[in-house]
Amino acid sequence: MVTMSFEFGFTLPNGTRIVHGEGSLTKPACSPELGLPGTLQVLSPGHGHESSCISFSGPNGLFQFDTTCRMPRHVHMSLRADGPGLRYVVEKLIILNGIAVAEIKGEIYVIPPGCMVTIAHGVPHAWVAAPEGLDLQALGIADGSLVSNGRFLATKTLMNEEEYVQCDDLHSIRIVDMDVEYLKKNAWFVWGRSCRKL
Repeated sequence: MVTMSFEFGFTLPNGTRIVHGEGSLTKPACSPELGLPGTLQVLSPGHGHESSCISFSGPNGLFQFDTTCRMPRHVHMSLRADGPGLRYVVEKLIILNGIAVAEIKGEIYVIPPGCMVTIAHGVPHAWVAAPEGLDLQALGIADGSLVSNGRFLATKTLMNEEEYVQCDDLHSIRIVDMDVEYLKKNAWFVWGRSCRKL
């Protein structure tokens, strides 16, 4: 059971929660009497332990991003359960490997692997892989070697096709094409319980 007193990650002013490194709860995966090795990195206590924690339903999948997959700025909506129309919903991505770049409400964030990002209701955002060669250790962010290869893999809660709202001009709202120098000058770098600019 996850302890209620642990503070998971940090929250941006727009309501987005980011959990990484020391902001996650690391514990043995099994009780010691079982004699099974393994460590579990808990990124969320789950809705049953913390009512403010979003409960997700629907299919999940893996999404491979690269630097050519520059997502358009978007929000997530779902059909209202209490009547006609749509409502804003959150998006949750867990970065499994690689380094991600997210634009969240107009700010750029560099997101390391092992990080869970829960974007708040109605907050516009977009994703792309960090450019090849971005070295988080050389920038004083990561403790060990962590260099972008221009790709990242994330788990993603998938949208039902019938809830998709078509937009005919996606290219004008795509996340900008960024190089390493752009990120060094403009991005917030996430690590542990905080984010900072260089």
